[in-house]
Amino acid sequence: MRLVSIGFAVSASTLPVGQAAEAIPARPTAVQAGIKRLAGKLGAALAKGGGHLRLAVLPFEEPEAAAEAHSLGRLSAELLSSRLVLEPRVLLVERDRLDAVVSELRRGERGELSAEGAASVGKLLGATSVVLGSVVGAGPSYIVTARVVDAETGQILVAADQDLPKEGLVALSEDVVEVRSRSGAALRSAAFPGWGQLYNGDVTRGVTYIAVFAGLAAGAVASASLGAAATDDYHRNQPGTVSRRDDANTHHQRTNIALVGLGLVWSASLLDAWLTGEDASVVDLEAIRAGDGEKGHIDGG
Repeated sequence: MRLVSIGFAVSASTLPVGQAAEAIPARPTAVQAGIKRLAGKLGAALAKGGGHLRLAVLPFEEPEAAAEAHSLGRLSAELLSSRLVLEPRVLLVERDRLDAVVSELRRGERGELSAEGAASVGKLLGATSVVLGSVVGAGPSYIVTARVVDAETGQILVAADQDLPKEGLVALSEDVVEVRSRSGAALRSAAFPGWGQLYNGDVTRGVTYIAVFAGLAAGAVASASLGAAATDDYHRNQPGTVSRRDDANTHHQRTNIALVGLGLVWSASLLDAWLTGEDASVVDLEAIRAGDGEKGHIDGG
């Protein structure tokens, strides 16, 4: 198994802020051109072997606060992935599977992923190569350094670097990087159960909470309405309405049960959104790869 670690320099692009639907426009930007050159360098080195390479591109490290604030490490990794996937021999491990494994390893390593941890990622996902990197500022550019390391021997197989304009990379990050937080998820579920789960990307749980909460709310309203009608009938104090007292009590009891259920669902949704959420950045992969296609991906299992 082979571990690929990458570093390159990133400078400014001409992509305007707010153009989220066209994160990678048809006309190449300085960022695109630089990423393409970097992918070409790595692809040329990787092409020397035979067969296909199962490649896992990990989020790059961000030693500086400015790069971390804009999630440039993750963005750089995604940009590189969007170009490497076009290489004939490269198959990329699916990002969802990769993120889950990396998150667990980083928790155990206090936020930093060592070379040994990266090798573990490759083994767990069945990747033959792993790409590592870091983003460091240098004047008007960000320098992202990279190296290719063999996962079995730890030997550096190839190193590559590339300059990209700082302004453009930051502008691109503002278009395609969404910052999520546990508190943001909890607040959304506090406003309406299920919203926090949707914010976390868990559509199934979000829809379930919304459906259950809406059902209980509808039941509470219906029972309250029927109970009020039964009470009014009973208060008429006529021979035919005496039995309505029991009906009113039954409906009021059902209303109280539904209200308790609403409180429990609301509390469960809020707690669940907090526990399953994370303080992280999410890159819009569809926007990143819009111009490059999706071929070459594999299920890392």
